[in-house]
Amino acid sequence: MILFNKLMNKSSKIIYDTDILQSKILKNISTKKKLNSITIGKKNSDLKIINHRFIGNEQETKITFNNNTYSFKTGLIGRIQIKNLVMAIIAANKSNLSMKKIIKSINKIKPVNGRLEKVGSIKNNSKVILDYAHTPDALKTCLTNLREQFKLSKVSIVFGCGGERDKQKRQIMGKIVNDLCDRIYLTDDNPRKENPKKIRTQIKKKISKFKLVEIPSRKIAISKAIKNLNSGDILLVAGKGHENYQEYFKKNFFSDKKCIMKNIQYKNKILLKNWKLNIIKEKLQKIKLSNNQKINLASINSKEIKKNDIFFGIKGKKLDGNRYAIEAIKNGAALAIIDKNYHGFNSKKIKVNNTLNFLSNCSNLVRKTSKIKAIAITGSSGKTSLKELLSQCLNKIASTSYSKKSFNNKFGVPISLFNIQKNNIFGVFEVGMDKKGEINHLTKLIMPDLGVITNISYAHAKNFQNINQIANAKSEIINNINKNGSIVLNADDSFFQKHRKIALYNKLKIHSFSLNKKNTNVYIKKIIKQKNKYKITVNVNKNNKIFFVKSIFENSLKNILATITVI
Repeated sequence: MILFNKLMNKSSKIIYDTDILQSKILKNISTKKKLNSITIGKKNSDLKIINHRFIGNEQETKITFNNNTYSFKTGLIGRIQIKNLVMAIIAANKSNLSMKKIIKSINKIKPVNGRLEKVGSIKNNSKVILDYAHTPDALKTCLTNLREQFKLSKVSIVFGCGGERDKQKRQIMGKIVNDLCDRIYLTDDNPRKENPKKIRTQIKKKISKFKLVEIPSRKIAISKAIKNLNSGDILLVAGKGHENYQEYFKKNFFSDKKCIMKNIQYKNKILLKNWKLNIIKEKLQKIKLSNNQKINLASINSKEIKKNDIFFGIKGKKLDGNRYAIEAIKNGAALAIIDKNYHGFNSKKIKVNNTLNFLSNCSNLVRKTSKIKAIAITGSSGKTSLKELLSQCLNKIASTSYSKKSFNNKFGVPISLFNIQKNNIFGVFEVGMDKKGEINHLTKLIMPDLGVITNISYAHAKNFQNINQIANAKSEIINNINKNGSIVLNADDSFFQKHRKIALYNKLKIHSFSLNKKNTNVYIKKIIKQKNKYKITVNVNKNNKIFFVKSIFENSLKNILATITVI
């Protein structure tokens, strides 16, 4: 507080966060010393963040400041960087720079050297982040931010603790990485004059043996950690950041950053250009694939195969797809994945233990490594028509991948996931079922950010004793929606309250729609016939929106309301 109490000139400006514990003290100082304070935060602040979301590797933020609204995107990693950015925006504006210039410049801002810095680029969509975090608080903040932004990724860490410093923090830091990381490469930091083995022993007391890889040499630890990165994985190299030395009794030149870049170069030489081929290679390991190969779309129908598609031979109730592998190759398939080999050897055939399992595992990895927001739709009726309407609407906003036809079963959902493209921002997937557990299995593959339950009725009831069992089976979608995700529910459905309770238990955001209930997020306020169309007034979160439609059949209106609610 010396800065604010003693060093600020009269009429100086101070910027602070109203959410921090010291905000009351800062407010009192600014009043007493007549300092001009500008605040950020959730409570009564001058600059408010009104919307924030992660889109692929970027963060998109909307703010209000001086009664104006501004939006910007940044490639900086971690929500914590948004707080840094908005403080910088205020500081720049109060230094007489126009908001227009400031907002325009944000997408050019690069990370501070060694602070949540993404180093290099890896062909399999994995990432290496370099950070200076060497205290428990900094390490926890860093890992929590990575977990939040890359919630579907496995997170590994290379870290150690310095010698002759804060010995009591070693076990605390060990517990933090154990709680927040999938794999831990424990190595040396700056041991100085202390025994490095003793330091590592103290750290690993709180680390699970199943997660731990102990490698004293920092150089080898970084090399091994990068070599082991699979598609979509995140590696944090923590503790030294921008430093270019390592201290064992004396300082020796060593740069985490240079070591990372060198190992990324090695890794990229082994990896293939095509992200889906890298996934297949990961799953098969010993298979040799050409760097010139491409994969377009996946199919289980040999007749639909086009050049550079991939064919999956799957045995169904009537036909065995394995028999059609050669036909698929003749039609242009780059690869044919089979679990039974008919009609002899072919270099494009790849045999696996179980084709459907292999397809499902690969599809789940494609979903994880894509940048889509995934939307899963289930219900007793209306799934396909809602999927079509929603997909067409989202496609007007950004590139959207969606289930073709009624691809909603154990074959169709994995195919739809595998066919996600790199430029897709949204993915819409229909999920059907014949029995209990199927929606659970399929939504675990999809990992939806948002789910929709259209309605519950006696459709497809042959494996269920009553409608309550159907409602329970449909609710399996709710349990697999990603953390901090959303569920869209039909408030006119008789099982609305049941599904709402399950969603509340899962701490999901609940959005509801209705034909006429005013206590929902989206409902119809008025319908007026105008010649050959209808003008409908829809209340969307207490704002009236006008739409023109050709039909006011109940199912049509519900699809429109569900689509508005999702968007």
